[in-house]
Amino acid sequence: MPFGTTTTVEVIEAVDGDTVKVDLQGERENLRILALDTEESSGGGGKPVTPWGKQAKEEAKSFFPEGESITVEFPGDEELDDCLKRYRDNYGRPLVYVHKNDTDFQEHMIRAGYSPYFTKYGYAHFEEYHRRYRDAEREAQAEHIGVWNQLAVNGAVMRDYSSMCAWWELRAEVIQGFRRASHPSLFDSRLDYEKITSRIGEEVVVFTELNDYWRAGAEHVVVGIGSQAQPFQLFLPNVRTTEAGQRLLSLLDTRYVAEDDGVTVTKPHRSYAYVQGELKLYEEKPEIVVTAIDQITDEPPSARSE
Repeated sequence: MPFGTTTTVEVIEAVDGDTVKVDLQGERENLRILALDTEESSGGGGKPVTPWGKQAKEEAKSFFPEGESITVEFPGDEELDDCLKRYRDNYGRPLVYVHKNDTDFQEHMIRAGYSPYFTKYGYAHFEEYHRRYRDAEREAQAEHIGVWNQLAVNGAVMRDYSSMCAWWELRAEVIQGFRRASHPSLFDSRLDYEKITSRIGEEVVVFTELNDYWRAGAEHVVVGIGSQAQPFQLFLPNVRTTEAGQRLLSLLDTRYVAEDDGVTVTKPHRSYAYVQGELKLYEEKPEIVVTAIDQITDEPPSARSE
């Protein structure tokens, strides 16, 4: 039985092992399937193209024949129109779980070794799914199949799943802490993007990924969250010329900003933090100006003061 809001869609084509194009309310949408991260079947991304990635696409094509009706389930129980606004990935694709008849596609792909249980952006939102996907992954690992036997499926080790999965688990635990701490005055930079854009001028706390940073002029730095669809950012003024600024950069480098190339993780840092400050608007993008390390924390301010 589904736990989130569901709707029935018609398949147009399987794009990849974890992406399917459908007709959703008359719109052609590429659905990003939650809990999965299959290997690549075509170039253009940061991950290597692999034989097993091509096989994962073939498996998805078999599961999603053109014209087939499937059920998509959102990771929340809001009205469908609200789900379509709220649950989208960095590229604007709807984030969903997919079912056909009584088959959970996510569990099927994980159990068959086409994908690890992908937790980079958090555990499955429903506890039953989380348990089933974790059990399915353990089963595939015990059988030493698919992504867990790179030499058999690819002829060479193409992705370092040991390092990737350990980093994803760290991120998932941090995100789980945020889910437990949810409060009306606390916002997620992706899920609550519309709310954030309506709170310009207010003091807020935003839970956000610190994905990367870059120079803005000679002295300033901008920190982005890695999302084209929800371009929230932090602005760090005068970081190159002040002690406080240097402390901020050091904190980002050694605690929060991670580095990976799609194959392995060279800096498996926390990635997520709570940022407190006044919301401003710069070039139509919401941002918070950060001038001190106390504005960036591992826990929401209310939890730290208890």
